[in-house]
Amino acid sequence: MHRGSGRPVKLKETRLDVEALLSEVVFGHGFLHYGYWPKGRPDTPSAEVLGRAQQAYFDRLAAAIPAGAKSILDVGSGTGSNAMALTRLGYRVQCLCPSEQLNQIARRKLPATVPVHTLRFEDFDSAERFDLCLFAESFHYIELAAALRQITRYGRDGAIIFDYFRRAAQAADSGGTRGTHADFLAEVERQGALRVAVDEDLTEAILPTFYVLDHLKNAHFSPFVQRLRAEYRAANPVKAFFAERLLGRFLDRLVRPARREQSFAQRYEYRLIRLAPR
Repeated sequence: MHRGSGRPVKLKETRLDVEALLSEVVFGHGFLHYGYWPKGRPDTPSAEVLGRAQQAYFDRLAAAIPAGAKSILDVGSGTGSNAMALTRLGYRVQCLCPSEQLNQIARRKLPATVPVHTLRFEDFDSAERFDLCLFAESFHYIELAAALRQITRYGRDGAIIFDYFRRAAQAADSGGTRGTHADFLAEVERQGALRVAVDEDLTEAILPTFYVLDHLKNAHFSPFVQRLRAEYRAANPVKAFFAERLLGRFLDRLVRPARREQSFAQRYEYRLIRLAPR
């Protein structure tokens, strides 16, 4: 849910499409969010433990839903995996996502009784109301003031936000939507219709996601790509020369050592927030 030019949206959606495909194929669930690791780093980093941590993330999110909630608007619903799991828990769910590609995946897995809307949360306009609006790593893509106004309009019991905020010392991104936690609290107070009922810093429980991803890239993916490049150069030196001229810089960036665990911790804090009406 990016408010910038058309090109950034397309690039982001392409990345999400690839991540969705990998999640469907490797893990079989299609989750697009990070993993949740309350016990810290795993002993053995692998795709399998990452899949289990993504399930643990959903379980932690579902545990925060207040008793009595029955209907949920899943904002930034992606491939519909969270919505599918919520439906199995007995909730009535509607999905909202601006990517038609991701929504096509969601519609294939969700019951026909689950509506899937292709538009941004800022543009959502309906006579329906829901007990809760839910954001699983989608809130930071939405303009803050508009998001809170829409939550006030559509969430009878408020919202749950499981997402990251930019640390105060870090510059804002080009899209302007990744605000700080302090910005968020100030806007909640300014609008006045909602209050912060729960606010937990769970950054340390999210960070092992990047430890696992860094390991998978540095120990497996990058050496594999480098080996393919070397073998292609040896077998086809002329073609390889032109291929490197065309794609060399891209491939260099692709295999560059990943250190996302450290950079994420420096730039962001990950929080579980429950908003309720005042």
